[in-house]
Amino acid sequence: MAILDAKGLREQIKNKLANVYYFYGSDILAVEDCTKKVLKVIGGLEVVTKLDGRNLDFHQLADEIEFCPMFAEYNCIYIHDCNMELLKESERKMLLQIVKQVPEQTVLVFDVTGFDIYGGKTGKNKKPTAQNKKLIDYIAKNGIVCCLESKNISQLATEIVAKVKKQGCMIERNIAQLLAMQCNCQSLLIQQEIDKLCAFVNGGLITEQIIKDMVVPQLETTVYMLTNAVLKYKTAEAIHAVKDLLALQMEMPYLMAIISNSFIDMQRACSARQNGKTVQDVMHDFGYQFSFAVERSFRDSMGESLEHIAKCLNLLCHAQAKMYSGAVDDRVLFEKTVIAMLER
Repeated sequence: MAILDAKGLREQIKNKLANVYYFYGSDILAVEDCTKKVLKVIGGLEVVTKLDGRNLDFHQLADEIEFCPMFAEYNCIYIHDCNMELLKESERKMLLQIVKQVPEQTVLVFDVTGFDIYGGKTGKNKKPTAQNKKLIDYIAKNGIVCCLESKNISQLATEIVAKVKKQGCMIERNIAQLLAMQCNCQSLLIQQEIDKLCAFVNGGLITEQIIKDMVVPQLETTVYMLTNAVLKYKTAEAIHAVKDLLALQMEMPYLMAIISNSFIDMQRACSARQNGKTVQDVMHDFGYQFSFAVERSFRDSMGESLEHIAKCLNLLCHAQAKMYSGAVDDRVLFEKTVIAMLER
């Protein structure tokens, strides 16, 4: 039938549900949201049979799709994270046969958020791996496929400016880029924030200060802001990020691990650039599923020294060891570690 985006899906489900849906792409929140939209039309998770795509019982699935619903309009089966590349050839054939025979009363929903359907490929011309593409191609002809890709900051800024203008408000492009970064380039979060901000300014201008006051950065975004500020010796920005992270009241060893991972991303990008490697090389060698974090690390590690990054990682390692040993104030130790990382 069609390959749609999120907007196209909203229009499609207003009319009549298809018998098969497949949702995938690097914009994980958008994938989850589109899946929820279809399940909500059917009646919610309470009337849905959810199956783990990593451990599918194909004989059970063949039986499930034949059921006639007693108390709902549709017999809905939701399959999460089915990777065709990991199936035996006989299992792939059986799944394709099952999908081809979905009866009228059944809606079969696939989504992918837990593995890289592109097999490490990046760039605008990337395609799902061969076996997954067979399933997607069939569903695209006979059902609905939604490919939901994350856009870069520049693309999102253009969209944000247009959407804000449509709601009768204004935002400068550089401020739109800040909003995209605060939302970690997740389109669903960005739309929610646009609606909130436009309601607040009521036809006025969305400023940098309004975004800083009203948009809570995603954890990964705040951690990245801290990493970037430390490496560029921007003390005020680093302390501001520390305050934001402490306000989340997370388990400190877990937070420190996330921060360490952010510095490791920078270290890999910096080392790769010095050795003539590309974003694609780093993604392949270290198993990154999505390109956004790697591309960002390549951009912002420009001019950074491996020595400074190694020093920061060493300080983080020692701090984590102290935290696990007990008898320390985790918050104070965290703050002292950041100050030590900012010392030249």
